[in-house]
Amino acid sequence: MIVVQKFGGTSLKGSERLREVAKWVVKNKNEGNKMVVIVSAPGGMTDSLINEAKEMNTNPKGRELDMLLSVGEQISAALLAMGIEELGEKAVSFNASQLQLKTNGEHNNAKILNISPEKILENLNNDYIVIVTGFQGVDDEGNITTLGRGGSDTSAVAIGAAVNANKIEIYTDVDGVYTSDPRIIKNAKKIKNISFDEMIEMADKGSKVLHCRSVELASKYEIPIHLRSAFSWREGTWIKKEKTMENSVVRGISNINNLANLKINFKNMDELVDRLEENNINVKLFQQLENSKFSILTEKEDALRFYKVLKKDGYSLEINDDLGMISVIGLGIASNNIPRKLTKILNSNEINIDSISSNQTSVSYVISQNNLNNANAIFHRELFE
Repeated sequence: MIVVQKFGGTSLKGSERLREVAKWVVKNKNEGNKMVVIVSAPGGMTDSLINEAKEMNTNPKGRELDMLLSVGEQISAALLAMGIEELGEKAVSFNASQLQLKTNGEHNNAKILNISPEKILENLNNDYIVIVTGFQGVDDEGNITTLGRGGSDTSAVAIGAAVNANKIEIYTDVDGVYTSDPRIIKNAKKIKNISFDEMIEMADKGSKVLHCRSVELASKYEIPIHLRSAFSWREGTWIKKEKTMENSVVRGISNINNLANLKINFKNMDELVDRLEENNINVKLFQQLENSKFSILTEKEDALRFYKVLKKDGYSLEINDDLGMISVIGLGIASNNIPRKLTKILNSNEINIDSISSNQTSVSYVISQNNLNNANAIFHRELFE
């Protein structure tokens, strides 16, 4: 069986943690598995390198920044290989260029195009543990690129698909997916199994344990993900195909903070969409209110930036920059009267609703940011306790 394990930065910070990871990887290999390990930079190193870059240049070029940021993972990969060899096993580390992990040329946010698995498979067949840098690729011109937010998780899944892995284990500083953020809800419960679609919704609606890109890719290739802690090694949460799920309608609750709503008078909707794309505005919710009036929900920083751009061009706008979004996620949620029940709960608790959106897997409420944690606690009590 081929197992891909991905370790985040906090689990690789310092020689003591690296030794623990090395022991765990060797233990898994000794259970009869062929091991591919994806590593991030040691915890804190990427931020430190970015700060150093900005001390040299307030606006460094993407190419040079990617060259710099790729260094951290290579340190993790080489040190982990040394630690594994110290335990008597064969290990070899590779960077993206050596494996021809091809991406497009979008520096700091590149997309994976192709992975050549031959070198990985050859080394696995020769009884090596293969260690791969996780946040980087190489474009057609040979330039190092980095994959942006969630890149290491995404490359772990992409490499898993390329080598036909049986499962992907992603190790972080949390021990699974919970019914809500356990830092906010003390009674949040760990979810044993969750479907790909539900996890994609949770990630899209604010859960930060996994990025959408990685789960979407795992869903495409139907590779189960086991999300677990590198500090306890206990069973975590399995993310896999729907047919293996329990028959629970509601799976979890997610929040997004610091949102803003723009109401814009704009005659041409296509032109408005083009302007949003030109300015890299990450739209959470887009609604047409009237023939030429639109409502756009986005991150507060994006909204303020776009507000200034359109105001300068003479457009009429309104902005509400004190919003958040709470979402309840579960397969078939829309057909089980859950949205009606949740709306009644908010109304009975005098929590004003700015807007509502829903699909087959989630229902979302835009409310005042000050009410988010209270709404989360009320929903969790009603649905899970």
